[in-house]
Amino acid sequence: MSNLVWPSSLPQRPTVGGYQERFAETVLRTAMDAGAAKLRRRFTAAPRQIELTFRMTAAQVAVLRSFYEETTAGDALPFDWVHPREGGVAEYRFMEAPRVSAATAVLFSVSLKLEQMP
Repeated sequence: MSNLVWPSSLPQRPTVGGYQERFAETVLRTAMDAGAAKLRRRFTAAPRQIELTFRMTAAQVAVLRSFYEETTAGDALPFDWVHPREGGVAEYRFMEAPRVSAATAVLFSVSLKLEQMP
């Protein structure tokens, strides 16, 4: 079965300053009684965390709500989307429910926390 796809009616790129990425942590750090900590690689691939902020209209927020609650089954199913920095298609999952707040009288600020699957 192919993955779901981020809706084309939603913004494809985050707002300026609305992008944060945390690279995957694949190392296990063990503190020693004395000296430097020991490090070892736990796995070769891990999810990357991405935080995004978008400006959306009320209609776009409704599309996002439907995509999150119904299409991805409240974040149970992954979806494909173009990575905002790298440009290639990648697989994502929601890490938590989207947050919506008023930005202007007709626009909303929407914050997403996603994990990019390896």
